[in-house]
Amino acid sequence: MNNETRRQYLVWGGIALVALLGIGLIAFLIGRLSNTETAVAPTPLPTPTSTPLPPPVVTIQGIKAKANLATVEYNTIAEIYNENLPQGWLDEFLGTRERLLMLVYGNVQAGFDLDKLQEEQLWADGTRVRLVLPAPEILNSSIDFDRTHIVFYENTLLLDDNNPNLQGETLAMAKDAVEQAALAEGILDKANEYGQLYFENLLYSLGFTEVEVIVDAQIFKE
Repeated sequence: MNNETRRQYLVWGGIALVALLGIGLIAFLIGRLSNTETAVAPTPLPTPTSTPLPPPVVTIQGIKAKANLATVEYNTIAEIYNENLPQGWLDEFLGTRERLLMLVYGNVQAGFDLDKLQEEQLWADGTRVRLVLPAPEILNSSIDFDRTHIVFYENTLLLDDNNPNLQGETLAMAKDAVEQAALAEGILDKANEYGQLYFENLLYSLGFTEVEVIVDAQIFKE
């Protein structure tokens, strides 16, 4: 093979190699463009939207349905002294008499008479609420007759008859005695404190965020 022919082979071989490289480069670029065009963009997640809750609801009838709400209960003890004063001149002169001392056990409940609530004492606006409670009071009291007993009895009457109703009269004083004992121990203060806490928790549980519970003028008699 002469030099001229060899030179031609080399030229055509170079041209073919360049052509193959060009074809490969073009195919590579077309593939990249195709992948770019067909790539699926990720679907964005939907933004969560909050559904507003309806405002809380409370009515005066709902509060009053709790009727007499006893917020505190005391088991208390009271001493009751009673005597049968002398009527005859000798007993009166000598100072003789019939007397007894009774130890009374009782139970006293205090709280709120919710039947006294008026419409204007409950106010609500959206999530704000204000409740004005009536003054706390003693709602119920009872005597534990199984534990109540006489601790001292004396009868020194000479001319007068003893009083067969003396014990019964003393028991009639028992209810008032245990109530007074409970009042002295601050039962109404405790009823006021626990009542406010009870209704605050109740109103918060209904969905209110601003709660005010007060007792009527914050003044009550003991």
